[in-house]
Amino acid sequence: MAKKTRPPLKLNHNLSVKEVMQKSLISAKFDTLLVDAIALLKEYGISGLVVLDNYGEFVGVVSALDIFKAVNEGDNVENLVVDDVMTPFTITVFPDASIADAALTMMENNIHRLVVTESPTSKKPIGIVTSTDLVNNLI
Repeated sequence: MAKKTRPPLKLNHNLSVKEVMQKSLISAKFDTLLVDAIALLKEYGISGLVVLDNYGEFVGVVSALDIFKAVNEGDNVENLVVDDVMTPFTITVFPDASIADAALTMMENNIHRLVVTESPTSKKPIGIVTSTDLVNNLI
């Protein structure tokens, strides 16, 4: 019996990141207590936070998976700050990029969210686009 093949996944190539991104960022500073970051994740029902430095510039992401890893390694989350467990993150996307390009970047880097910045030299986040945002705009 021949294996059934599915047609390739199609994203609406006419949409840009700025049309689907979340402009309201939920973030934490790098020195935020991890228990406070966990409280933010719970409060907003999200799985990751953008991490900012003292200048409001993007320095990383802390996700539920990062927290699970710390707990699994035996770390006491009450003694940790976001910087201890975050993923230093340099992959960004620009507002005018297509959502197909954003999806490809996520797949190539095995990540679920991209911070949106105005330009390659800017570290000021203007939004975030998640894999869920992209799935909601299939076809």
